[in-house]
Amino acid sequence: MRLVLAACAFALSFIGLPAYAHTAYLLPRDFTPDGGAVTIEAGYATQFFTSAIGLSSPDLHAVAPDGTSSGFEATDVNAQRGLYTLNVPTEGTYRITTGEMLGAVTNMVAVDGQWRALGAGETPPEGAETSTLQTAIVADTYVSKVRPTERAYATPVGRLAIVPITHPNRISVATGFEVQLLFDGQPMGNMAIVLYSAGDPETKLDRFVTTDANGHALFSFTQPGAYMIAARQRAPAPPGSPAQVRSYTTTLTFEVVQDLPPIPPAPPPEPTRRRRH
Repeated sequence: MRLVLAACAFALSFIGLPAYAHTAYLLPRDFTPDGGAVTIEAGYATQFFTSAIGLSSPDLHAVAPDGTSSGFEATDVNAQRGLYTLNVPTEGTYRITTGEMLGAVTNMVAVDGQWRALGAGETPPEGAETSTLQTAIVADTYVSKVRPTERAYATPVGRLAIVPITHPNRISVATGFEVQLLFDGQPMGNMAIVLYSAGDPETKLDRFVTTDANGHALFSFTQPGAYMIAARQRAPAPPGSPAQVRSYTTTLTFEVVQDLPPIPPAPPPEPTRRRRH
């Protein structure tokens, strides 16, 4: 029963969203690049990973292994898909994120016990309950050059955050992938996080893991490939927001491999040169 309730709560997050709502994702062409750059696909989709609307957020950025910002270059951004080149000059793990992107405010009305968006110029029925809704979206992914590091994902992004416990570039069929779900920095227990494979529609909600009391969820896999997990939550908007309610969606795209390759040994530290007096 606990699992059914969690799945229903996730499904309810779709109710009342505008028909043009798509799910944002970031997909690297190579999760473990060995060159100096990697291509990132950024888009909104109703079927993964086929972009229907290009993601061109000015907030799209990357965190380098040392915690600083890493450079992006837009290489092919159009109405259907966005392609970006991320420079990866040093070894380690890079976080690519949209940050928390806020959408337009939608006027909502409750009809027959369900919320729906009001059409342009539409007047709500007399006595009907009304509200305002704003989306808040975060899309994340990670790439690691040569050697995985942890600093890039140490700090959660957005109010609804998926924090990797397993390193996001060290996921195999045997190890699975463990994450923690946070809201306002606090663990979210008994929440469904849905798992998508390539080709799945965003409305496919039957494959999910429910978080434990500490917000942890462990995903298992039967085959390698690119996957995405998504969490959704509606909550009162923070004070000063233009809407009464926010609908939060956070996604994390990653790769599962059959067998984890060995991690190359770290290079020896450079010898300290003595200064001559």
